[in-house]
Amino acid sequence: MGYLIINLLKDRDAFWGKLKRGELRWPDLIGLTFFMVAACALYGAVMAGWRSPTLSFYVALKLPLLFLGTTCLVALFNWMLSLVLGSGLSFKDTVFIVFASMVITAWILLSLVPVALFCVLTGVPATGTAAELHYAHNCILMTHIAILAVAGFAGNAALLEGLRNIARPQCPTFALCSAWVTAFAFVGCQMSWILRPFIGSPFYPVVFMRPDCLDRNFYEFVFKEVLPYLLGGAR
Repeated sequence: MGYLIINLLKDRDAFWGKLKRGELRWPDLIGLTFFMVAACALYGAVMAGWRSPTLSFYVALKLPLLFLGTTCLVALFNWMLSLVLGSGLSFKDTVFIVFASMVITAWILLSLVPVALFCVLTGVPATGTAAELHYAHNCILMTHIAILAVAGFAGNAALLEGLRNIARPQCPTFALCSAWVTAFAFVGCQMSWILRPFIGSPFYPVVFMRPDCLDRNFYEFVFKEVLPYLLGGAR
C-alpha cells in the first residue's frame, strides 16, 4: 500500500492510471487513510504544543478526526454532484480522488511540521501580560491557518488533476472541483469550530472540546475577533 502514497508524491499519473483502469481496490484505501491520519496527528501534536502536553495529545487525535470526518461527510455529496455533471465517476472513483487530494495535503503538512515547530518555539512567549498572550495566540492561530491553507491548495490542485484524468471529457471538471472544494471548506471550517480547541487559548482551561462548541461559527470568530485584533495592533 505504501507505493500508492509514494506515487502520489512522485508520479501521480501512475496513480490516476491505476484508478482509471480499475486496478485500485477498497483495501488500498487503508494505506492512504493510515498515512493521512499519521501525518495529521504529528502536525496536530505540534500545533497545540505551545499550550500544554495534554492539549497537544488531544489535537493529535482531533486533527485526523477533522480530516477524516469532513471527507466522509462530503463524499456522498461529491459523488451525487459528479453524477449530475456527467463525470462518469463511480462512488469508489470519487472516494479515491478525494482521499488522494487529502494525502497530498498530508504530505505538505508533514513537510511543514518543522516550520510550525519553529513558530511555536520562537514566536510564543511562555509568560506575559494578557494582551501579549492574546496577541501571541492570534498570531500562532493565523500562522496555522496559513499553513493549512497552503497544504489545502496543493491538495485541491491534485484533486483537479485527478478529475481531469478520470472524468469524462465533456464534464466541466473545474466547476465540479470548485463545488467539491467549497463543500469541503464549509464543512471543514465548521467542524474545526465544533471540535475546538486546536490552538488553545491561554485564558481557557485545557479540555478536549469546549462546552459551548455549538455556539456561533468559525467565520464569525475569525472576522469579528481574530483579524480585527491583529490588524488593530492588539490594542
